[in-house]
Amino acid sequence: MTRSTVARAFLVRWRWYLCAAGAACTLLWTLYFLSLHRRPIIIPLPHTFSADNTSDVPAYHPPPSGPPMDPAGNATLGFEAILALSPFTSWRTRGLQAAARITGLEIQIPPQPPVRPEMIDAFAGLGPEDARHPNHGSALAWVAHLDLIKHVVQSDMETALIMEDDADWDLSIREQMVGVAEAVRQLTKTTESEGIPYGDAWDVLWLGLCAETWDDTFETVYIDDQTACPAHQYSGLAKGPVERLPPAQRVVFYSGAPICSFAYALTREGAKKVLLDIGAGQDEAFDIALMNGCRERNLTCISVLPELFHHYIPSQNLGSTSFVNGGEEGKNFEIEVEMGSTENILESARCRALWGENCIPH
Repeated sequence: MTRSTVARAFLVRWRWYLCAAGAACTLLWTLYFLSLHRRPIIIPLPHTFSADNTSDVPAYHPPPSGPPMDPAGNATLGFEAILALSPFTSWRTRGLQAAARITGLEIQIPPQPPVRPEMIDAFAGLGPEDARHPNHGSALAWVAHLDLIKHVVQSDMETALIMEDDADWDLSIREQMVGVAEAVRQLTKTTESEGIPYGDAWDVLWLGLCAETWDDTFETVYIDDQTACPAHQYSGLAKGPVERLPPAQRVVFYSGAPICSFAYALTREGAKKVLLDIGAGQDEAFDIALMNGCRERNLTCISVLPELFHHYIPSQNLGSTSFVNGGEEGKNFEIEVEMGSTENILESARCRALWGENCIPH
């Protein structure tokens, strides 16, 4: 074999080695890049203004002092306003305002216009006979929600958080919402714009619900949060998805099938779209219609699990308290004399404010 032949064979062999090495490097880089895309985004929860959750906290204490480090942790949780849906003053509004004081929130209760029963029945009957129709109590609540959403639009609010007047939340809600705001921006791939901590690439932000679907195939942002209700203490129709979550984490994701409207936020455009989408009734309840708008139509909705708001349930000894289906019975008392409970909220602001203790069911 001549020297030139040996050199040629050596060159061919090293070309093959170099090609193999290049292919291996390309494969390794591709696998690394894909692993980055599979890796979940996890938002660490800040610890700047946690409530003091020790058992000797008095029934009331001053709101957290000093400006929060993030707008989502301010007195309106980063929204232009927090609005409560309430037709009259009662135990519901007293507990709501007590919870607001102990957590330093500013909640407005706009006057609710009176609506005659005939108007409610007319709303319930909208649409063809084969359409789904709400009962009288559900129609009454639906119209009340629409009136408050109209108030958001007429006031030209950039964003608003709407909650029902029996809503409850955790003592560390302001801290929790800082993490949620960052997670929403990550999920929607937007930044805080013009002072809007959550961005504006969404219509409905579902913060207080009683049912939802989720698994790890959903596009999801995770939040490290020790205040999230653990699966063994969680109750309700979302227990299955919560059991699939990593311990001490919340998830923020595009809504699957959220139910209950304990608390939800709207952008300006979202409020207009909701009015157009479900303003004519023809479903069994407001929250079901809103869910169907998220699932089947043009509403961009985001859910949080475990939820951040839930409804407080007074002691059963006090009688019927349902605004939706209890009719006038919802007025049967004004002051609570026994502590009730709030599911899925570890440190209830209502119970701490009114009773000086926690009230999650065991």
